[in-house]
Amino acid sequence: MNPIGLYAVGLLGPGLEDFESARPVLAGKAPLTSRDVQIPPPGLLPANERRRTTATIRLALKVAEEATEGADRSQLRSVFASSSGDMDIIDRICDALTHPEPVVSPVQFHNSVHNAPAGNWSIATRNPAPATALSGYTASLATGLLEAATLQLTEGGGVLLACYDVPSMETFAHVRPIHHPFAVALRLGPAEGAPWRLQLAFGGDVPADRCRVDELEALRDSNPAARALPLLEQLARGTPGHVTLQAPLGRSLSIQIEP
Repeated sequence: MNPIGLYAVGLLGPGLEDFESARPVLAGKAPLTSRDVQIPPPGLLPANERRRTTATIRLALKVAEEATEGADRSQLRSVFASSSGDMDIIDRICDALTHPEPVVSPVQFHNSVHNAPAGNWSIATRNPAPATALSGYTASLATGLLEAATLQLTEGGGVLLACYDVPSMETFAHVRPIHHPFAVALRLGPAEGAPWRLQLAFGGDVPADRCRVDELEALRDSNPAARALPLLEQLARGTPGHVTLQAPLGRSLSIQIEP
């Protein structure tokens, strides 16, 4: 695959409030101070829409806003990737269906679809460009990155990738143990003139890279979206490098990074 450009990163997770402030932690120069994740309200959404957002939508839009700061958001195509979608809404709907007279809230049903964050992003940015919502289970990050890179290479221009997952509710925790909210966004575009260039290759059954810092590795293992951490570590170091991510169907995604 030809190289693509990486122009900006959005980030939110335990002890990682945004990519810029997290750089020393990701580069191994400062310790990770784990704390509860505070997800801010989406600044771009109208007030009425903002009140109806869920934690999943707010998480996705926070990193999308960060990664597109200063860019023309109205023209970006987008890919939104999540392993499990809105676990809280799914839990509430499943619980409602167990009652003798099941009643599902229209707002909850509206937000239960996998593309709810993508739809809210389109509303927030008044963007008519195509938006894709997908899931690749624990390989959702690589699945989304392959989709976004293919869009950029075949159609040109800028592409936003947002990957996110919220913690599992108690009902699902034993089968889907996701413990912390985590989200990352990458703004991709032409390789020429980009701060980073990524060369992607879809390969065989090669183990995914682990984080160099133990605390970050524990976080990487706790949320499918946090599989991005080895890539973010390399970006924060600012040196050429190579990262391998878990890809679908037992494959791997190799990423060569050139600053």
